[in-house]
Amino acid sequence: MDTVVILGGGACGLSAAWELSKNGKNVVVIEADSSLGGLCKTIRYKGFNFDLGGHRLISKNDGLLNKISELMGDELLVSERISAIRLNGREFQYPLSAGDILKQTDMRFVTGCLMDYAFQSIYKRIKHRPDDSLEDWIVNRFGNMLYDTFFKDYTSKLWGIPSSKLSSDWAAERISLLNLWDVVLRLCGLGKNTPRTYTRTFFYPKYGIGQIFEYIGEEVKKNGGNIILNARFKRLLLEGGRVKGIIYNINGKDEVIDCDWVISTIPITDLLRTLDRGEVNQGFNVPLRSLRYRSLRFLNILIDKPEIGRNTWTYIPDGKYIMTRIQEPKKRSPHNAPDGKTSLILEIPCFYNDEIWNMPDDLLFKRCIDDLFKLGIDIKDKVIDYFYTREKHAYPIYQLGYKAHLEKLVSWIDGIENILVSGRNGLFRYIFMDRAMEMGFDAAMVIQGKRSKVEKCQKYTQK
Repeated sequence: MDTVVILGGGACGLSAAWELSKNGKNVVVIEADSSLGGLCKTIRYKGFNFDLGGHRLISKNDGLLNKISELMGDELLVSERISAIRLNGREFQYPLSAGDILKQTDMRFVTGCLMDYAFQSIYKRIKHRPDDSLEDWIVNRFGNMLYDTFFKDYTSKLWGIPSSKLSSDWAAERISLLNLWDVVLRLCGLGKNTPRTYTRTFFYPKYGIGQIFEYIGEEVKKNGGNIILNARFKRLLLEGGRVKGIIYNINGKDEVIDCDWVISTIPITDLLRTLDRGEVNQGFNVPLRSLRYRSLRFLNILIDKPEIGRNTWTYIPDGKYIMTRIQEPKKRSPHNAPDGKTSLILEIPCFYNDEIWNMPDDLLFKRCIDDLFKLGIDIKDKVIDYFYTREKHAYPIYQLGYKAHLEKLVSWIDGIENILVSGRNGLFRYIFMDRAMEMGFDAAMVIQGKRSKVEKCQKYTQK
């Protein structure tokens, strides 16, 4: 029986483990954390549930949705998203509506945006301006006025670098609207297909998004798979262009697993840094330094109130506020907080080991409470408790030139016959949860001989 080692117990890794264990493979999942789910885990604390970020299950893949629905049964709820952008003391509901835009601004602003967009469209035809950076991509489609108003400060705060230094690949993957004209058509009710970012309803488990992966983990175990938590991957054991095993550390002791295949969903940079200097080309030093991840620090607040507002989440573009998004988990599922109570999650972007990452808990809490008060959310006397969660590798940063560095690393790994890199961190792709799960199932198909490795690599490394 083939032994498959899967590095990482997140959405991608567990999906692969589920499929492989169901089809007779000897699966071993190595997970560094004490619980499953990776970026999609749920933390349970004093009767409250806090996801690691804002997650919801949306997919055009009916097969995937049917699998999850069958797995979860009555535990899978249908929820409605209500989200907003809080900017300059005003709240813009999202998806946008014509009435709300006019109510929150004025005809001068709307007319100015349309005129600016028309000018940019004509200018682009006369003098070709490529979509190299995120700034180029947005200005070419929305104009400078909307870019300066809604995008500029937010992207700089979220990514830690100006949008002029970010690749347009991020926008192509994440911004569903084509241009300002598309926005106008949608405001008038004339838009055609509904983009993913506009979808109002979504599936969500009763007790947090991590419940999906807790259930999948149980299925893997029922199928004979082995899940090892609190285990830190140390290195690959290579021999003749193949992986013959892996070393991991648990409870301070190194362990070895011999294997026939490896699926790695851990950060591709971390995977390659474990290799000896003689095993990896020294020319990889620059790519390894150049591919960076944005980190997040989450402030999770338990609140003695039945609710804070109507929004599932609220985006905060203003640079003067430390958070980029505020979420109320109870708006996803009423079971995410006890009766009569609610909670908030504040997403605070940073870099690993920077000032915000290392800021003392009480100082950051005070700063966040003050920011909430300035935003019109006064909970100073209603806080029951609070705690933090952190994610070192939250978002792959599509810095200009990143693709050449990534292709060099992926190409080297593809030269190893029996290893597959997959998932958000494994392939350095800013993907949604359903896409990560699909990647896991596809990796399992390669190992089962139902799809070639070359076919999978082409599918997920090409934009």
